[in-house]
Amino acid sequence: METVREINESGVENKAKSLSIYYLMEKEPVTREFLESIARNSKSTQRTYASGLLAFYKFLHIHKKEYFMADIIKTLQKNEVDVYRLLNEFVSYLIQAKHPHSGLPLALQSMYSYMTAVRSFFEFNDIDIAFTKFKRKVKMPKIYREDEEALDAAEIRKIMLSCNNRRMKAYLLVLASSGLRAVEACALRVCDIDYTSSPTKIHVRKEYCKTKVARDVYISDEATSFLKQWLEWKYRERKASYRYKQRIVNYQPQETDVIFTSRRRNPDPRNMYAKVLEEFEKILRATGFDRRKEGLLRRVITLHSFRRYVKTVLSDQVSQDYSEWFLGHKKSPYYTHNEQRRREFYKDKCMKYLTFLDYGALESRGASTEAKLEESRQETEMLKKQLHTMQSTSQDVESVVGDLLKRVKELEARLKTVD
Repeated sequence: METVREINESGVENKAKSLSIYYLMEKEPVTREFLESIARNSKSTQRTYASGLLAFYKFLHIHKKEYFMADIIKTLQKNEVDVYRLLNEFVSYLIQAKHPHSGLPLALQSMYSYMTAVRSFFEFNDIDIAFTKFKRKVKMPKIYREDEEALDAAEIRKIMLSCNNRRMKAYLLVLASSGLRAVEACALRVCDIDYTSSPTKIHVRKEYCKTKVARDVYISDEATSFLKQWLEWKYRERKASYRYKQRIVNYQPQETDVIFTSRRRNPDPRNMYAKVLEEFEKILRATGFDRRKEGLLRRVITLHSFRRYVKTVLSDQVSQDYSEWFLGHKKSPYYTHNEQRRREFYKDKCMKYLTFLDYGALESRGASTEAKLEESRQETEMLKKQLHTMQSTSQDVESVVGDLLKRVKELEARLKTVD
């Protein structure tokens, strides 16, 4: 392990900029032990925590200049440093820190995740942090709620029409008709697609679900069509050259092949996400939807926007409980339907609103809308006629009643005359 003097001689800030997660894993056994324990349940949580520890490591090197992770743990265990004051200084560092690539300030959500990682790391090493005391002494910036911008069907259609990549078009249509998370869709295998079901049923593996609970959902007929086209292209016959000798190669799909990879080998779906995101950002630039949130690196429209759109459609057309089940959220234990009923809900009530490029379906939807409008017009005219008839009848009744009252008054006048 490098000494503090070597770090200081090479420049503390330059050293901090060159630090990496791999350095933490290799040079700091106490950090490696913690991250390995986190990885047993979730690799993504491990990466998030590692980023938080890396930020804390840079903070120690820049502002403390004498601490390694093992050193700071020993110091805290001996109560030589106030843990709450240290964490409060870390918050001040994060507020001033800049994103290494964009130069923009860190998002508040990132600050909170970094702080969660450091607190968990301390507690893993027997440094107790009282929640009430932490809340009182360590002031985190307040996160103000900001509603996400809605993505409508017309914008989704524009994105799809701007996409010329077979794989990305099939991938985006799966997202826009099933509401899957980006990594859940990346993890789909050939054996996870059930074409015998109508609509097509897909199985989402629990290993790649946020809640670690597997589920079966559906995709539209349109997404199924483009998915089949992509697989036919992926496993087409092609020419391969081995030392200038060409031969025809026809790779047969295997049950465990990952669908949305263009290669024969099956990469980790989480690693595929970066490539998919890069392609999606190209499409956003082509459509003019690449606007970023004010002061942040995050874009207004993301892959998660499709999931929000599907959630809205399912809630409006069926119910909130159905949408919570479909998207894999925590649902009420009292909400139960058999598989056939859930499939009918999707096919009859939702799929037409999750279709974007099937113009036959769109035209039939428009025709049915026109028919409903014409029926409404006819009913309105009928009601108007009935109302006119009732008004005419009412006027006739009033005229008869008026004549009768006039006759009664005349009779009363005669009776007075007789008396």
